[in-house]
Amino acid sequence: ATESLADYPELVTLPCYEWQHVLVLPHGHPLAQKERIGIDDIAHEPLITYHPSFTGRGKIDAAFAARRLQPRIVLEAIDSDVIKTYVRLGLGIGIVAEMAVQGDAGGDLVARPLGQLLGHNVARIALKRSAYLRDFVYHFASLLSDRLDKALILKAMSGQPHDYEL
Repeated sequence: ATESLADYPELVTLPCYEWQHVLVLPHGHPLAQKERIGIDDIAHEPLITYHPSFTGRGKIDAAFAARRLQPRIVLEAIDSDVIKTYVRLGLGIGIVAEMAVQGDAGGDLVARPLGQLLGHNVARIALKRSAYLRDFVYHFASLLSDRLDKALILKAMSGQPHDYEL
């Protein structure tokens, strides 16, 4: 998860990796030709992005609010493929997680990083504090982040959230 899980004391959450949002646009869009895109540029366009409860949407909303801008959101979705499809159909420009465009090189959309405007996000793994974890869970966690090994997870599961270091 990227969204806050700190309000759930029955969960142990550990950071896995950092990521940023990207702007996706058709190649012919005027913003695709612009070297530096500002939040003001995005605010004037019809915007397609995530539903407020998904994928770091809070950071998007906060960035606009900090500049006292109201984004023109024309569609909210929970899936990045839906967002990219509607961008392709010309409904607007999109904001998605950077992972959603990896492997799309040379495609029909242009992606511009927005970390400098919206900040970076941290994806976290959440584990139930009292749960017995089988070995495949530790292996899965290590695939998410090479910093997450069994010893660190066991330490976090047995103590308080501030007991571990990454």
